[in-house]
Amino acid sequence: MARTRTRAGARIVPATMFAEPDRNTAKPVVNRWFGRADGTPFFFAGIWREWQGDVGTIKQPNVGLHRLYSILTTEPNGVVQPIHDKAMPVLLMTADDVDVWLNGTLEEALKLQKPRADEEIVITPYDEKKAA
Repeated sequence: MARTRTRAGARIVPATMFAEPDRNTAKPVVNRWFGRADGTPFFFAGIWREWQGDVGTIKQPNVGLHRLYSILTTEPNGVVQPIHDKAMPVLLMTADDVDVWLNGTLEEALKLQKPRADEEIVITPYDEKKAA
């Protein structure tokens, strides 16, 4: 399915894990880590655009043309939901997913903005001794 042009604004970020704050922990909140069981990489689905404006402070304004970048999120799957019930990143797990995200039509790309199947993601064991 090799295509030749990238859809405007679509980007990917390689990763092997992602963290979510564990809503079941008290202060300090503990981040829990998620990834593939075998540790192989995946990609976050991202978008970017240029924006003209001020990203500085009152004392040090930074007015100009800036690039804004976002990693997309979706509803959490059954592995992430008990830890973080708001969202999880959109994960691109295969070369075909990446190709569709970067080069497919908008309709094709939007179909990827969904939680991954529970069996595709594992949570890393939490070692309370290390957290103390």
